Parts: sequence; C-alpha cells; structure tokens
Amino acid sequence: MGVYWGKKLRYTQKPGEVITLGAGENVSVPAFEIKKNESSYSRNVSSRNHPALSVRPGRAAAFTAITTPNAFSQRNNEYPHVQDGTVWKRWDGATWQNVQTGLTSAAGKFLEFNTETVRYTILVNGTNVYSWTGTVAASIAGAPATSLYAVDDFRLYALLGSVLKCTAEGSITDWTTVDDADTIILAGMVGAGTAIATFKDSVICWSEQTMHVLYGDDPYNFYPQDPMQYGCISDRSVVIHDSPDGRATLYFLDYGKFMRYTGGSPQEMSQKVRAYLEAINTTYKTKCVAGKHGKYIYLSIPYGASATANNLTLEYDTELDNWYVIDQGYVEFTNIGEFFYGVDSAGAFHKINSGTTFNGTAISWSYITGVWKKGAVSQKEVVSDYWAVLDLPAASTLTLSYSTTVDGDDFVLLYTFTGSAAEQMTRAQVPTTALQNIDWHRLKFAGTGPCTIHYLQEDLRIKAR
Repeated sequence: MGVYWGKKLRYTQKPGEVITLGAGENVSVPAFEIKKNESSYSRNVSSRNHPALSVRPGRAAAFTAITTPNAFSQRNNEYPHVQDGTVWKRWDGATWQNVQTGLTSAAGKFLEFNTETVRYTILVNGTNVYSWTGTVAASIAGAPATSLYAVDDFRLYALLGSVLKCTAEGSITDWTTVDDADTIILAGMVGAGTAIATFKDSVICWSEQTMHVLYGDDPYNFYPQDPMQYGCISDRSVVIHDSPDGRATLYFLDYGKFMRYTGGSPQEMSQKVRAYLEAINTTYKTKCVAGKHGKYIYLSIPYGASATANNLTLEYDTELDNWYVIDQGYVEFTNIGEFFYGVDSAGAFHKINSGTTFNGTAISWSYITGVWKKGAVSQKEVVSDYWAVLDLPAASTLTLSYSTTVDGDDFVLLYTFTGSAAEQMTRAQVPTTALQNIDWHRLKFAGTGPCTIHYLQEDLRIKAR
C-alpha cells in the first residue's frame, strides 16, 4: 500500500481487489450492506459457473401449444398430460389426443395411483374427478368435489374444508368401507384447506394460517399432530426435492415466505428475496407454482400489483443457498426423465434449461451491484481501473455502466466490451475516468447472449477530503 502526497491532498492506494459476482440476488438488506459478490437487482443470470457470474441456460419450444392450460403433468415419467380448457389431453409423441371431454374449465391437478395390476392417472379440478387406466377414462363416483388430492400408502386422500378423507387401501373409488376408508377432522385448522401433500410417510394439510401433519397409514393408527402456525397460499407451490445424499425436503409458499420442512418446525429460506414474495398479487396467489430440476427449486409468481398471471420465476440453488431471478412466468412445471418442462399462461410449452436462447431469441440479462464504498465516510474514492476476465462470444453484447447514487435507474455507460469468436477467458481493462472523487458507486452489467464474467479487479485510491 502506497501513500501519495500532493500540494493539498493525500490519498492511499489500495491493493487491487479481485471480485466474483455469482452469489445471487439479495434484496433483504440496505444497498450498502449487500456483499460485493451479490446483486441488488438481476435478471436471467445463474449459478451454473459459480463463483463466476454467467447468463442462465435457455429454453426451447416443446410439444404443441394449447389454449387454456388448467393442469400439466406426466404419466409414468413418459408423456405429458394436460387439461386444456374443458378437455383432458395426452401427448402421443407427435400430437395431443383426447382422454376426456366435457370437463369444467378450472385449475386442476394430476396424480398417479398404482396397484399391482393397474396404473391410474387421476385428474381433479374442484368439480371433476376422473381416472384413466391407459385405455379407459371414468368418473370416480363418490369422490369429494375438491382439487386438493394426494396419494400415499395405496390410498387416495382428499382435503375438503377442514375435513380430510381417504379411500380404502388399494382403491380409488371406495370412500365408505368402515375401518378402512376414513374421515379425519383437522381440529384447529384456521380457515379452509388450501394445500395437501404426502411426505415421509405422513399426509400434510394446510390452510392459509395453519399446517397439519397426519401420521399413520390406516384408521387404526392415524395420528394428527397439533397444528403449527404456518400456512400455504397455493397447493401448486408445494414441491418435494431430493438431494444427492438422499435427504428429502418439502418446500411450500406461505404469505411472503418460502418455507422448507424436513420434520419438526418449518424454516424460512427466502429471506434474500422476500421483497419479491411480499409483492405477489394475492388476488392470484393460488397460481403460484413450484418445480424442481437438478439442484434447483423454481417458484413462479404473479409479481406486482398489476400481475394477473405468473410473470416472474425465482430460481433457488439448494446447494449454495443462493437466489436468481428469471423474467418469465409459468403456469405449471413437470419433470420427464432428465428434462424439465413448463407451460406458460398463453399455453406454450417449453423445455427449460435447454440451449442458450429463449426459443431462438438471444437472452437479455442484467446485473446491478449493491453500493460499493471503501474507506471512511469522510473519505472520497478514486477508481483507477477495472480489469475484467470474461468469456464473451462474438455474437453476444455486454456493457458496463455506473451510478454514484444509492438507488434509482440513473446509470451512465462506462464501457462496451467486444466479443471474440476465437478467444475466451479474455482480459479487458476498463477506463474509469468518470469515477473520480466520488463517495460511492454502483455498477450495472447488461447484455444479450451467453456471457461469463469470471473475475473483476477493482483498483482504487482512498482520498482525504
């Protein structure tokens, strides 16, 4: 560290600080407290090359678009099934084939129920309850009129209000046999049921205010745990993720909080992006949907007061505990083999995390740092240089802008990078004559197409006032 003297001023040269930028978004703390490897705002970046900052993978068109996506899932991990408006359809590898017509057009849910001889795919939508054996579709007589269904221990469970019903073992139609089928009153439930799932040999039910765990597998040993004060605002937000070491975690969306549950008490894991969850248009809260792919959890939400459909997706890296924001929304997700699919509100299907474009269009992305400040409040900064080590293909674009305010969209272009078709891991020196005698600053990276920023080195001097 050198000390330099002028006629009136003294400044101190700080050693160049090497920064990586790939630690995800954090909007939970003031701008001054955001770590240098985190963003205060970002769109369409990812942790794929962590700790580097990189543009997220793309998506590709899949299947054939439909009109009204009310439900989306798969059968036997092979082909997708949808409820398109009033019609249940299955994909045969080339086109959609009708399974059942004349349904109520409402948000629905698919389940799989297997016996020793038959695999049933079941569709429920609040009014209709239908099963399909692979050849024959039939209405399930006597089934409760609700969309909140789950399968566990060879039983079909239905949550209606604060009442949980289950079929006799091995049956999807027997709701009445004494000492086999059952009805459980969920004492202490506040409000009507909103979600249901099966997890670790238990059935879990929620209202918007309470969570109920039912242990056991038949009427002789069913045991409901005392309710916990955690709610779920959307049945579609419930997802179970298995880590590589075999540990299972259940995730669900409460008001303003995304929760994880492995047993005991649920824990919030969304503090860094809570501002997004608190901005959900709750008129459409039941549209919130979660999915999983590899080590990632996806939560698609109607973000903003004017949103009437899911328009933003939050990607959570379960290994790094980092969040990334995607400016696209989905009605529902499903996994088929190694592939991850989503359908949007227009009825278009997408293979997510596929390729480097969004259905043929270069991905637009951006990344804004928190406020960077060195030295005491009484001191000024002089940024001498920025050095960037990056991969930028020739067809991609990248700009670096700066702002000397704490917030606001007042960024000024600082540098435009040039891509290379021949060389990656290139090093670029960024002129910083604009960043002289400042209190603090923020940086904004923005571009189109693939890009990875491996390192950014900041050389600066701290200057006495």
